[in-house]
Amino acid sequence: MSLASMVVRNQLFYRRKVLPVALLCGLMIFLPLATQLFVERIKSLADKPLQSLDTEFILQSESTGKSAEKIATKGLIQPFNLNPIMREQLQRLKSLEGVRDFSTALVLWQLDLKSNLVVVALNPEEPLTGLRKIETFLMPGSAFFSRSDAPEAILERHFAKLFGYKKGGTINLGGESVTIVGIVDFKEQSNLSSAQVFIPYGTGLRLAKAGEPVVNQVFISIASSSDAQSVSRQVGNLFPGYALITRDTLFKNLAGFNRMIYTGGNYLSFVVAILSVLLLFWILKLYALEFIEQKTVLRTIGWQKSLTRRWAFLDVGVILLIGSLLAGVMSVLFFWQILPLVETPLFLDHGLKL
Repeated sequence: MSLASMVVRNQLFYRRKVLPVALLCGLMIFLPLATQLFVERIKSLADKPLQSLDTEFILQSESTGKSAEKIATKGLIQPFNLNPIMREQLQRLKSLEGVRDFSTALVLWQLDLKSNLVVVALNPEEPLTGLRKIETFLMPGSAFFSRSDAPEAILERHFAKLFGYKKGGTINLGGESVTIVGIVDFKEQSNLSSAQVFIPYGTGLRLAKAGEPVVNQVFISIASSSDAQSVSRQVGNLFPGYALITRDTLFKNLAGFNRMIYTGGNYLSFVVAILSVLLLFWILKLYALEFIEQKTVLRTIGWQKSLTRRWAFLDVGVILLIGSLLAGVMSVLFFWQILPLVETPLFLDHGLKL
């Protein structure tokens, strides 16, 4: 009979003592794994709004010092909190090293007693980055804008369902009826502007009665995440005084607990791993003391010291193997059954506040 089979037979005989130890070992292995999985999930949820839109930066100019008498409170207007940016000024972004693409958006508010909406005008000719990427989220049977000045609209799915809008119907924007050509479904993705309606850029300018080709948000994607600091610095120098929203500023919208996990999660994982290893050694030491008499008996009947060490090594190895398998099963259950619950608002608020 081999030494390994002798160890297993002995453990089966003392299974009531061995199994609890294996379970505790599995728990000690599982805890650091679960902590790291939890931390990574929080980070991925915090980054999701920008990642889903293939955007690293959002450039905008925030309004200050507006006088109340000059603020329109009815019609299709530009938001009170965003200043317009001339589109031709943005061409300078193409010269920046590390910038891959950029797209623009004209965010509008429709203020009305019956229908207050957030409307976003997008340029069909721009790259698929930022909110321009809604074309990839269109539901089956939907179409994108035929041209920049077409009287067309795309509606967000939940909004369309709530108010009974359907593809092929019309919606009133700025006193004009426009045709609904598509429905967009963001699913779990984030629609950074919380818009209900999307329209072509030229149509947006006309309905908002904008005298010049302006936008108020710019979505900038970069070639590599390693370029983030360099691009941020270049954009800041190019547009001084403008707000530049990045992942660093995005996480500030998280709840306090999630912000702490986002910034210090790796330290938490490290502390949990150290404590788990110490507890694991302590558990195995207690287990070894429980069977120290067996070791004495083996030495008495003539077993060499090296052989008893091999026995102890195999004994602990089998327990750690069982514990690792249990930890793996618990990790899979944790990943598929528990972590999805983290996406509820109770745990995470990743709404971008403009």
